Amino acid sequence: MRRRARLSPAARLATARLEFSNDRRFTRTLLLVAVAAVVLAAGAIARQSYLEVQASGTTAQALAQQNAELRDDVARTRTELELERSTRAALARQVAQLNEEKRDLERQLAFFNAQDARQGRTR
Repeated sequence: MRRRARLSPAARLATARLEFSNDRRFTRTLLLVAVAAVVLAAGAIARQSYLEVQASGTTAQALAQQNAELRDDVARTRTELELERSTRAALARQVAQLNEEKRDLERQLAFFNAQDARQGRTR
């Protein structure tokens, strides 16, 4: 028969089962506290996610409203630009017409001045 070899205290410690406590009540309490901590952490994470979704929804709504306002501003500015362009074109036509009338009047004045010069008068 073989005799059991005596283990050193270090060897016994290395091969022994790891236990936090010999008391089963303490172990169960520790397990219950760990489970409660995990559940609370999951609840906190879920709450934070919910708040972030709510905040992003509010932000998206605000951005959509701002986007609509900017689109209205762009439409109003385009209308004003088209009005200014048509006004500018009308003014350019009017300036061309007035320049043409001015040239005609200058020609008439030159003609009358030439007629008066023949008769010895100037205007």
